[in-house]
Amino acid sequence: MANKYLIRTIGPTVPSMYTDKRLLGNYDYGLSLFKPSTDSCMKWLDKKEDRSVVYVSFGSYADLIGKQMREVAWGLIDSEFSFLWVVRDTEESKLPRDFTSELHDDNGLTVNWCSQLAVLAHRAIGCFLTHGGKP
Repeated sequence: MANKYLIRTIGPTVPSMYTDKRLLGNYDYGLSLFKPSTDSCMKWLDKKEDRSVVYVSFGSYADLIGKQMREVAWGLIDSEFSFLWVVRDTEESKLPRDFTSELHDDNGLTVNWCSQLAVLAHRAIGCFLTHGGKP
């Protein structure tokens, strides 16, 4: 939308293809403080079967303590389901030291950021684990 209209927005914007579809092909937010890339997670999802991936994102405000992060990490591994987990840079140190070595056969992927709307719209997503709102 930012490419089509010379406007400044206040608050979140949602690309037209996720709402009214008036701007065909408009999937890009075009508004970001940084230039995140979603290519790696979307390519990873493209290789997965329909509704086979657990998407985990606790948002920008939820702050899990180390023990909670470890429990989520081992729970995802032990579930034996494929998962895509958004772990902020500031939270990576809370992951178990041997967590990444337990990821095998392309069963899990952690990223620092992804386009949540694009991920949730992907055919491979079967479950969304989130914080459920701010207490």
